[in-house]
Amino acid sequence: MIRAVTFDLWLTLIWDSKELEEYRKLRRILNIHRFVNRVSSKRKSYKRIDFNSVRLAMEQLGVKVNEIYDNGRDVAPEDRGRMIFEILGIKFPANETRDLESQAGRILSDAGYFAKYPHLNPEAKSVLRELKESGLKIGLISNAARSSRTYRRMLNSYGVGKYFDSLTISCEIGYLKPAREIFHHSMQQLNVEPHEALHVGDLYRADIIGAVSFGMHAAHYTGLWHKYAQYMNPGEHMPSDFKIPEHRIVREIESLREVPKMVEEVR
Repeated sequence: MIRAVTFDLWLTLIWDSKELEEYRKLRRILNIHRFVNRVSSKRKSYKRIDFNSVRLAMEQLGVKVNEIYDNGRDVAPEDRGRMIFEILGIKFPANETRDLESQAGRILSDAGYFAKYPHLNPEAKSVLRELKESGLKIGLISNAARSSRTYRRMLNSYGVGKYFDSLTISCEIGYLKPAREIFHHSMQQLNVEPHEALHVGDLYRADIIGAVSFGMHAAHYTGLWHKYAQYMNPGEHMPSDFKIPEHRIVREIESLREVPKMVEEVR
C-alpha cells in the first residue's frame, strides 16, 4: 500500500540552464561582497574587502564543501556563512558571531532565487495534483545547498508548493543521498514506513540505490536527461542485472505520467 510519493528536485521536477547557473553564481558573490563589507565596516580595524577577494573566497568555499560532500555529508547554510568569514579572515565579537553567520547563510541560500527561478518540468504540476487528489502524501528529498525556506518560496512561485507535505534538503539534514539518514528524515516527516513510499529521481546511485536500500519503492526518471549536457555529465541507467528486493517495485521511466500508474500497481 503506497501512502506517499517523494521526489528528487533537480532534473526531476526542475531543470536549469548554464545562463541561470552563472547568474546565481554572480548574485551570490555580489550579495556576499556587499554584506561582508557592510558588517565589517563596524570593526575598528576595518579595511574594505574587494570584489575579487570575495570571488576567490567563494571558490575556496566550493572546494571545502566538495571535500565534505566526498564523505557523504552536507553543510548547513549558516556553516557556509561561518566558513566564508574564516576564509576572508573576518572575526566578530562572540555575541554577534552566530547571528552574522546565519545572515550570511541566508544570503548564500537566497541569492538569485527571487526574480529568476529554474524551469519547472512541464509534467510536474498535473502529476503532483493527481497524486495529491488521490489522497497521497507528497515529499521532496533533494541534495541541495539552499534551505527548505528558499525552495518552498520557489515551489510556491510555480503554483505547486501546496502539494508538498514536507521538504527534506541535504544541507539542513547534514547527509547527502544515498545516505539512509536523509530518507529516514523524510519518512518521519511524512509519518509513513519506507515500504509505503515511492521515491522518484534521476540519479541511479543517489535516488534508486538510496531509496531501495532504505526499503522504499523507486522510479528512475530519465525524462530530463537531455538537459544534463548543458552543465553536467549524463545520467547512468540502471544496470540490467540490478537485483530488485522482494516486494519492491523499481522501474526506469521516461515520463512523470508513469508515476501515478506505478502507485496504482502497488495500491
